[in-house]
Amino acid sequence: MTTTPPYLTGHYTPVAEEVSATELTVEGTLPPELTGRLLRNGHNPKPGVTPTHWFKGSGMVHGIRLRDGRAEWYRNRWVHTPALDGAPYMT
Repeated sequence: MTTTPPYLTGHYTPVAEEVSATELTVEGTLPPELTGRLLRNGHNPKPGVTPTHWFKGSGMVHGIRLRDGRAEWYRNRWVHTPALDGAPYMT
């Protein structure tokens, strides 16, 4: 029986695609003085790949831009490493 490692489930579930979204819907309100970009860099294995450790495999950078009480955009991009670009993953 195989189980999915906890570092690949819930809010750690890998994102399968690169996305660019604008004029995002906000539930509730954002303070208009909250302005800037939030960037997150974390592990994100390619679909179908289960690394043996949560620090092995590919990564992805996520970003969101906040301004004037709005979420202007969200983008995510793969971190291009040899593993992502076709070299074998370390196990």
